[in-house]
Amino acid sequence: MFLDERSAALLKILQNSPNLKMKELEAQTGLTRRQIQYSLGKANDWLQLQGYRLIRHDRESGYFLPEKIPNEQVNIRLTKRTYAFSETDRDKVYSLMILLSQEELSVYHFQSVTGLSRNTVLKDLQRLKEKLQQTKLVLQYSKQAGYIIKGRNRLKRYVVEQLVHDVLNSSNSQLIIECVWGDNKKQIGSIRLHLERMEHELGIIFTDERLQELTYLFLCTDQLINKGEELDEDKNWTPFVAAEEYKMIEQMVKTNAFQSEWNQTEKLYATLHLLSMNRTKDISPLEEDKVIYTLLQKITEEFERLACVHLQEKELFFQQLYIHFKPAYYRLKYGLLQTNPMTERVQKVYPELHHMVKKSLVLLEKEIGGSIPEDEAAYFTLHFGGWLRRQGTTLDDRKRAIVVCPNGVGISNILIYTLRELFPDILFLDVLSVRNAAEYPLSYDLVFSTVHLRTGATLFVVPAILEAKDKHKLRQQVIQELYGYTIQNVNVSALLKVISKYATIHEVDQLEKALESNSYNYTSKTNNYSLEEAGKPVLEQLINLQTIQIQKRVSDWKEGIKVAAQPLIDLGTIEDRYVDSIIEALETNGPYMVITPGVAIPHSRPEHGVRSLSMSLLKLDEPVNFAPDKPVQLIIVLAAVDNDSHLRALMQLTQLLSEPANIEEMVNASDKSMLMEYVHKYSKEETK
Repeated sequence: MFLDERSAALLKILQNSPNLKMKELEAQTGLTRRQIQYSLGKANDWLQLQGYRLIRHDRESGYFLPEKIPNEQVNIRLTKRTYAFSETDRDKVYSLMILLSQEELSVYHFQSVTGLSRNTVLKDLQRLKEKLQQTKLVLQYSKQAGYIIKGRNRLKRYVVEQLVHDVLNSSNSQLIIECVWGDNKKQIGSIRLHLERMEHELGIIFTDERLQELTYLFLCTDQLINKGEELDEDKNWTPFVAAEEYKMIEQMVKTNAFQSEWNQTEKLYATLHLLSMNRTKDISPLEEDKVIYTLLQKITEEFERLACVHLQEKELFFQQLYIHFKPAYYRLKYGLLQTNPMTERVQKVYPELHHMVKKSLVLLEKEIGGSIPEDEAAYFTLHFGGWLRRQGTTLDDRKRAIVVCPNGVGISNILIYTLRELFPDILFLDVLSVRNAAEYPLSYDLVFSTVHLRTGATLFVVPAILEAKDKHKLRQQVIQELYGYTIQNVNVSALLKVISKYATIHEVDQLEKALESNSYNYTSKTNNYSLEEAGKPVLEQLINLQTIQIQKRVSDWKEGIKVAAQPLIDLGTIEDRYVDSIIEALETNGPYMVITPGVAIPHSRPEHGVRSLSMSLLKLDEPVNFAPDKPVQLIIVLAAVDNDSHLRALMQLTQLLSEPANIEEMVNASDKSMLMEYVHKYSKEETK
């Protein structure tokens, strides 16, 4: 007994995808429920005759085969004509046929493949035409040329890349391959053999999926070249001519596995795909690839800093991450997309880890000059998460926090640096504006904010610049809230009495002040990596004699901001609208920019008119009120271009302003040179 083709097709589907419900079978085959039930009955007759157990049905899981049947035992050769494809499968088949075939294709050709009526095929082609328009390709028909797809060759190549990926990951991949490439089996085998030899020579092993994908991509490339649809030259690819992979591609395309004459651009295209495919092994030395090695170091260090973790055996981690990172780097740099089937699960199961990894990848974004797609970021999350699990570290049991500042930029970044070091056991997710905090998608337990706001999480209202006593008080509050106890304060008076018994104290008041300050200083200062990178300017590079002003008085706080900002307008580093946005923010949110008594740091977002990083300082002889209880004599305008380039200078300014004595002496300064002495002093003091 021989199986009819429809029954054989159903058997193959159940072999590849067990536990399918009736609706899933209908969707995959395009058959009706009655047709499926009839064909399943015929398949069971054949199974019984061959001595196999019958197809079974479970109400919960659907239809399944109780045992595996060798493919060669299914005594039928499936033909293109009789398999009823789903709409999605038909779109893939039609697209690949039109894009790759040299034959003039008519409706008849599609009918012969699908076994469908002329009207159904015409409806399919109209649907496909509308879908292709979204990719700026046009489906056309003429009696002379048949059905063709018109548009830029690079766009066609992109569509082919996506179709190959989708087909190979489809549950009906073998049937679609039979329809599109059934006559190319020998060529497919030859190309795969060449790629396996390349693996051996290069010391790499592609994942099974990527090896198969490369095989079909190279086949499609050969077919497109044969049609005369070659890619335009791309000068960005030219450096790859020197790559070992390019030389191997050159040798490969000269063999009888390929039917077309490949030009340099096509060889470079193939080389780029060879470099960008995921692999399970790569013995090429990481140290020789300086760009990628440096990026790996920076991304890892940034992740450690943001997540407050230490990755053990870092060099071994680099070696493992490099296997993924190298092809990902080429994909991202040259715009080759790759789908990650785990992305949705990563986002759902590890939202905080994924968020931290994405923030760390900002360094990679700067290198490639573009954003990292979610699918690529999810791969990195899996690597970092796997290494953390390996060393027994987890982020799941930490309290999660956000930091809120009305404008979400500028001094708020200094605050989150300080808080991360003050509370290393808390996972600080982001610095947000008040508006963004209300729409924040991740869950959090704590909010540290410079203004009062409504939130369901535990709220701590903090000054933008934390002095030693502020840190001590905040630490007491947080520990009490989280753990239910407080740290006992040092009794300085009692300590002085003990000291005086055994030593002569010459300046009691100064010693008492120093001991009190020291008792608060339980946390280390910001580490070198955080802020002292060479590319970030120091304070005196921004505040200098040209940007410092001393004035007797101003009429109100608005005039104070305008006067303070004028040197930056004159220098061309900010626009007038930047000053307007600062005033508008203060009118909306109140005097939150008064960061410590007597000092205000007005600032706004970069997109509101910042041309380049800059700062200016206005010292007033008479204070101006930013609010009834907020007199200010030092107005320091900050114009930041991004979230981090200003941080080194701003941290130095923070250290300067954290000493009340410094503020008092600056307020009493009579000329610019006296103010510059403080700026110069703190520009030289690197954070340790």
